[in-house]
Amino acid sequence: VYVMEYYNTRIKVFDSSGAYLRSFGSYGYGCNQWRYARQFTIYNDEIFLADTYGRRTLVMSLTGQCLRQQAFSRNQPHAIAVNSQYVFVGSTGQDMEVYSRSSMNIVERLRFSSGHLNYIWGMALNGAGDRMIAVSTNGHRISEFTVSGAKLTYARQSSYGYSSSNGYFRTPVDAGYDSSGNIYALDLYNHRIQKFNSSLVYQAKTGSYSTSSGFRYPYGMHVDSNDKIYVTDFYNYAVRQYDTNLSETATYGGGAGTRLSAAKK
Repeated sequence: VYVMEYYNTRIKVFDSSGAYLRSFGSYGYGCNQWRYARQFTIYNDEIFLADTYGRRTLVMSLTGQCLRQQAFSRNQPHAIAVNSQYVFVGSTGQDMEVYSRSSMNIVERLRFSSGHLNYIWGMALNGAGDRMIAVSTNGHRISEFTVSGAKLTYARQSSYGYSSSNGYFRTPVDAGYDSSGNIYALDLYNHRIQKFNSSLVYQAKTGSYSTSSGFRYPYGMHVDSNDKIYVTDFYNYAVRQYDTNLSETATYGGGAGTRLSAAKK
């Protein structure tokens, strides 16, 4: 399990039982350093990280060695998703850039309407790599796109409105798919994770403001290939693991004095 600490600008690695293994990364301008990041992902045993204030995309090995990098030309990179061919990087505005995964050369620049995406904080691809879910943080909803090569086509979105009602959000920050196409999305100021089916119809939720169990501001999430859902509980300094029924099955960390912002496996 790979966990990113936002303020310490590093990634910590744990085994599947939660035992600490190693750390790498630091604040800086090198290819295996970054200046604060909100999201990263792992594809084919490579780490792809959106270096927000360094305005770059970094690619590292699983032990933190520099592999390649690419400058981001628009706004600040914030969200990142990867499939077999391309790296999709979303920004603090409505912009997205698409790179070749192998070379990191840019192949496409996209700009979305604020009605579809407004501040792209987090995003993820499904297992087939042909659908993308992205959060519209300032738009308080999640949007889904079909993926064809380097092109994204808007498909559907969740209900709009700054609300605590089921299916609505008070600042969504990350999302992901399970192997059945269900979608999970973090709701920052409602302190919860919500589940939707493949048509973006609300199914279930879990979480409320808590200092002992989840959450105090959930910032990052990931669904692994075994449908384990990892959510970072920012101010409780923990990573929580859930099954697809949204039952908590494990916790990593907690009370250690570090703040975590994204979790991957």
